[in-house]
Amino acid sequence: MTLKDVCSELSISYATGKNWVKLGKLIPQEMQGGVPCFSVDYIKGLKEEISAGRNDALKSRRNKRFISGIGMYNSYVSGKCRGKKDVDNLLLMLQEKELTPSADELGYILASCAVRMFLGLNYISHAFGYREDAQKESPFLTYLRRDVSFGKYDVLIDALITDRARASSFVTENPEIFDISFTYEEKEDILGLIYISCKNLGSRKAKGSYYTPGSIVKKVTDKENARLDQGSILDPCCGTGNFLLQLPDNVKAENVYGCDIDPVSVFVTRINMALRFPQAEPELIIKHITVRNYLTEPCGRKFDHIIGNPPWGYGYTDSEKAQLRRSYKSAVGSCFDSFDLFVEKALADLEPDGDLTFVLPKAILNVKSHREVRALIKEKTSIERIEYLGEAFDKVNCPSIILKIRNTKEEMTTKGLVISDGRVSFTIDTDRSVDTDNFTFLSTDEEYSLLEKIKNVRDARFLLNNADFALGIVTGNNKEFILEEKTSDNEMVLKGADIFKYRYRQSGAYITFKPESFQQVAPECYYREKEKLFYRFISNQLVFAYDDKQTLSLNSCNVLIPRIPGLYIKYVLAILNSSVAQFFYTKNFDSVKVLRAHIESIPIPFVDEGKQKELIEQADKLIRDRETDRESIYNSLDEMIFDIFDLTETERKLIRSSVENYNRFL
Repeated sequence: MTLKDVCSELSISYATGKNWVKLGKLIPQEMQGGVPCFSVDYIKGLKEEISAGRNDALKSRRNKRFISGIGMYNSYVSGKCRGKKDVDNLLLMLQEKELTPSADELGYILASCAVRMFLGLNYISHAFGYREDAQKESPFLTYLRRDVSFGKYDVLIDALITDRARASSFVTENPEIFDISFTYEEKEDILGLIYISCKNLGSRKAKGSYYTPGSIVKKVTDKENARLDQGSILDPCCGTGNFLLQLPDNVKAENVYGCDIDPVSVFVTRINMALRFPQAEPELIIKHITVRNYLTEPCGRKFDHIIGNPPWGYGYTDSEKAQLRRSYKSAVGSCFDSFDLFVEKALADLEPDGDLTFVLPKAILNVKSHREVRALIKEKTSIERIEYLGEAFDKVNCPSIILKIRNTKEEMTTKGLVISDGRVSFTIDTDRSVDTDNFTFLSTDEEYSLLEKIKNVRDARFLLNNADFALGIVTGNNKEFILEEKTSDNEMVLKGADIFKYRYRQSGAYITFKPESFQQVAPECYYREKEKLFYRFISNQLVFAYDDKQTLSLNSCNVLIPRIPGLYIKYVLAILNSSVAQFFYTKNFDSVKVLRAHIESIPIPFVDEGKQKELIEQADKLIRDRETDRESIYNSLDEMIFDIFDLTETERKLIRSSVENYNRFL
């Protein structure tokens, strides 16, 4: 292996590699023409030592990045992107120099990269007479002295250079940073990757993880899904232009628009557009890609397509909130979300029959605080596509979706709606009723028909207005109030992880019940009820346990006291823990929080006392937890409940297949 190969393998800069050779930290196996060469086995062993922290090279703080994982946001560009190594090399140099670039210095680095990219495009470098073999210094330094010009493109590069003299000094002081030969790659936002990664160095936090991974951008712009080749296109939160870079090849520059509140991002996007659309005049690009607050400054026109990933959870000031409330229906409550406003504004900016495709939190479909924007969507648009992405953003615990909406000017229809989640994909062929409380379309037409049958089961009862609900105790300071030892004046308290279907375990946590000391607590009578049910609040499945010992619980373990006339509590327990209820819950709500409204909507068939006691006899076995064949008992209960709902064998198989991946004994 050459020294360059070794540096790439060890994720160190070439300058560090040469220094390690001098210091004896890297030992060549032989020299070939004065060039050090290393054996593969030696480097493999060295890499293992470094990873394990056994090598002295890591005693230097600057080299700890190799094992700590600090670095760029890799998923922002594709796995085939060659420029990732160059960006990684840049970051290593900055870290070795313990240099966090200022805003101006970051602009110089970006401008230098842009110069390299323009030079790599022969039609530009040849047009302006630049000969790289004649230059023995940094091309950027040459550009700063105005010894080379890219003519009409200079205005785009110069926007990143706040002070030419200071930039020249910075290059002279840090020549190795400006010696990396960045090259333009089609549909790869190398400039954006540099910008994101260098900003991350300052806080050492992955702020860039909120930027859209390239694989998701491709899903939005894919020609099969988007059909973006005709009409005008706007990204109202364009960042450094990653979505616009990945537009289909036949898109015309005059149809592409973008804006952002971050000037540097806009300057980078303009350069990206000049590289992406070489036939476009810089004046057109500057006119179409603007520094603008999309929510407060008018566009002046409408668009056929609006795409992007609007900001999530932007922190508005009180005065900004007041202004936005005057303009947006979805700006309700004390803490409205920025992505709701972007959806509302984008819908208003669409041409008739235009479409909107945004990457959004899944919460927009079913969380109460986003109901207003769902009402706007239902009123005059139709959802064409929902792709469930899961937790697609690195280090961000927030399930996401791609949502495509068409501006039909008519009330929503579900006909033709395409649903996918990476495993399955289907199209809804029926016109279903749409409730703005919950946009859940995870069921196929066959499953939806079954859900309707379950919901309308004969003699159904509901816990709505027929139950008491109570939150578990919120102590405000568990370290102070929760003990691990039993004393004479405390008692056991349960948390969500202690709750299983039908039963709970001894928690090993104890509390002295002093309601006046806690941050939040329900009336004691709910905890001390003769019979009650506990349920897990944070869960993607229904988990209910029976309690007749007046046990206390914390807020991850909530309380339900059914009061449906004529129905025993253990019969209700069996229904709520059944596969039928799980199927109903999953397909209707797709939530990781079991909310009161979810439970209240589950139909509970009214049956005679004899039938209830048959189920209770089996449920008691699971409550006592003395049976070895729990699965057989659970299956027996399921079959009895299938009978109560009058389900066919085909319908039973459909439910079983839908819930087979859930742990029924949680």
